[in-house]
Amino acid sequence: MTRWWTLALLAALIVVPAAAQGVNPESYQAGVANADTAATLYQDVLLLIPMRALALTDEQLTLVSGLNAEVLARAAALEELRGSLWVEHQGSFEAVIDARIRGARVDARAQRALDNAIARFSQARTSLADARVQAAGRLLAALSEEQQALVQSPDAAAARQALVQRLGGHESVGAFVAAGLDGLRDLMPEEYQMVVPSEAERMAEAIVGPDSPNLLAMAAEVLSILDEVSTWPPPRYQEQRQSLPAQINARLGFEAGAEAPVSWEDMLRLVSSERTAAAIALVRGPAEGEAR
Repeated sequence: MTRWWTLALLAALIVVPAAAQGVNPESYQAGVANADTAATLYQDVLLLIPMRALALTDEQLTLVSGLNAEVLARAAALEELRGSLWVEHQGSFEAVIDARIRGARVDARAQRALDNAIARFSQARTSLADARVQAAGRLLAALSEEQQALVQSPDAAAARQALVQRLGGHESVGAFVAAGLDGLRDLMPEEYQMVVPSEAERMAEAIVGPDSPNLLAMAAEVLSILDEVSTWPPPRYQEQRQSLPAQINARLGFEAGAEAPVSWEDMLRLVSSERTAAAIALVRGPAEGEAR
């Protein structure tokens, strides 16, 4: 366990993430010149959607630009630290990696150097993550009440992330239950009757959490859905499979549209993306006197 954990942390220290290598374009024209990949254009769209949804004022766009510059400066400092740590401790890194691979005894001084380097990098990376959250919080505080009503709160974002984790990565409760139904329908009737109560309870725990006071009620409603849909003939199931997640969401009270149009992740992206300056320039349009 220690061996692979050490190598994983070392990989995080050595491998340079693409998201931290961007620059802050001075104008949208410069941004367009660099926007030669679908991924870059997609990032621009992800930034433009919340900017338009919030109808950010020029003053707020200026604030976003400043916050973005601060976060990008911290990201650049992190990459500089990564490089300096590698140069300074390369011998120790290689010695530890070689010893771990061969299963040999690790030199104590090399291990200490590696541990110290990883601790410094991890602390700096945590500091960068905290800076992103603080910057997004400053932006949220600068919004009007009407604008803030459009933004997912950090608490709601954390609850949403926890839900998706409990759902095994499924983006909606309906998709999670429907995926379970796909497997249950393949069982023989006797097998289905044996496993469906526990499956309904398992799904309910994922949906509301194991300590929720609504657990039993949710389990009963999920069981009702499973029993009903499991009796559908194959043609009907195939016909309605695509819309089944939405049907389940509505029945369980998780209808689409209940979430804020601007997610907390959108706010974090606005203050940390290397494409933010280009998106701001597009929103503002050409300066007075410039060709349109």
